[in-house]
Amino acid sequence: MVKKEIDSVDLKILRILQDEGRISNLDLSKKIEMSPPPTLRRVRDLEDNGYIDGFRANLDPSKLGYDLVAWIFVSLKNQNEESLGSFEKLVWGLEPIRECFMLNGEIDFILKCVVKNMNEFNNFLTTHVTSNENILSVKTAFVIKNTKKLGTVPLD
Repeated sequence: MVKKEIDSVDLKILRILQDEGRISNLDLSKKIEMSPPPTLRRVRDLEDNGYIDGFRANLDPSKLGYDLVAWIFVSLKNQNEESLGSFEKLVWGLEPIRECFMLNGEIDFILKCVVKNMNEFNNFLTTHVTSNENILSVKTAFVIKNTKKLGTVPLD
């Protein structure tokens, strides 16, 4: 599928939706100075072409009892396609892992882990991560506080 080229109106829609995901189509159409039907068509077209990958509520983990956020830095013994795929599959099955990035360099993967407390983290780490036979090394860093949280794409 060939992705559509986005124009300045599409970029404006993306900026608004990234900041105000709950905005109504009517309010969005007013902000971009277009009537509601073509606004809705544009949003659906942006979704269909993969520019919008979903709408989510941003939850406050601590309000839900998840007081520990940790970054786990993983180096693998073997980085062949099968080993990388196997590790990615493992990560998809681990609920506390909320994000996973494959990196180049000394660290192969960085994982964002959200759990309730240090005991839960230690249990999770030893049971599901360090016990993997293809893990060469694991390093961790704990979040003290989040000092900047923006939308995922810097749309200028």
